[in-house]
Amino acid sequence: MRSLEVSYVQEAIGDVPPATQLEFYAAWGGVPRYWELAASEGGDVTAGLTRLVLDPQGPLHREPDRLLLEELPAAMEVRPVLDAIGAGAHRVSEIAGRLGRPATSMARPLERLIELGLAVREVPFGEPPRSSKRSLYRIADPFTRMWFRVVAPHRAELVTGSARSRAALLERHWPGLVASTWEDLCRQRLPRIVHPRLGEAGDWKPGGRWWRGAAPEWDVIAEDVAERRLLLGEAKRSSRDLHADAAALASRAMPVLPARFARHLVTRAIFVPEAPPRTRAVGDIAVVTARDLFRRG
Repeated sequence: MRSLEVSYVQEAIGDVPPATQLEFYAAWGGVPRYWELAASEGGDVTAGLTRLVLDPQGPLHREPDRLLLEELPAAMEVRPVLDAIGAGAHRVSEIAGRLGRPATSMARPLERLIELGLAVREVPFGEPPRSSKRSLYRIADPFTRMWFRVVAPHRAELVTGSARSRAALLERHWPGLVASTWEDLCRQRLPRIVHPRLGEAGDWKPGGRWWRGAAPEWDVIAEDVAERRLLLGEAKRSSRDLHADAAALASRAMPVLPARFARHLVTRAIFVPEAPPRTRAVGDIAVVTARDLFRRG
């Protein structure tokens, strides 16, 4: 079944603030069945996760295992790789190290995960995907990412714990999971953006990340479809320190990109789920909100 986009969340749980839409999507991804189960919790995301997923009697407690078994052929042989990625290993060498296997043996299981839509391979923005040596592997779906971070490594704790202890476990990991989903959405939904500093829907290609050694990482880098503009952005969970964040972003050094981007007009942007009313920029820094990104169409 086709996954639903974040723009449909309001139809599932009503007219809620953008930050609530983001948390709902960070919990359940785009799977309609999960949305239907979660809607019974009235939009309380953490209560829904605690009851439906973290509770050993919950209907989604073993969901990824069920999905792996239903694949033809069954895909349980890649389960340890998902465990490693979910625990924070993203480079091939790190994943292999967690499993006690040579890095050369990881190509096939990682390819299978990508074929199944369970993992994605990322390379730094501007590098050729086929030849880049700096790949990272991440779990693709927000729900599955949450499950392998919170449920899989804590099975015994969840079985013996109370509802309160399960909620406390989720609380430890939840901010990072929401932040990861927000960054993904900022990159993926750039083609939908409508913003006075950035243009109309369709002006931008999907974004990517950039990292290199000890240099500061960029959360969002994108090129416009005319290949004349470059967007450099940071994704933040809150607008509380918006002016300080804008000042820091304005002073950051440019990433090291291929020469073809050297003549592009650069726009810098901060992505926050919500911002003070009518805040579209701070100085030369564009302020992009969930309302700008979660548009339908």
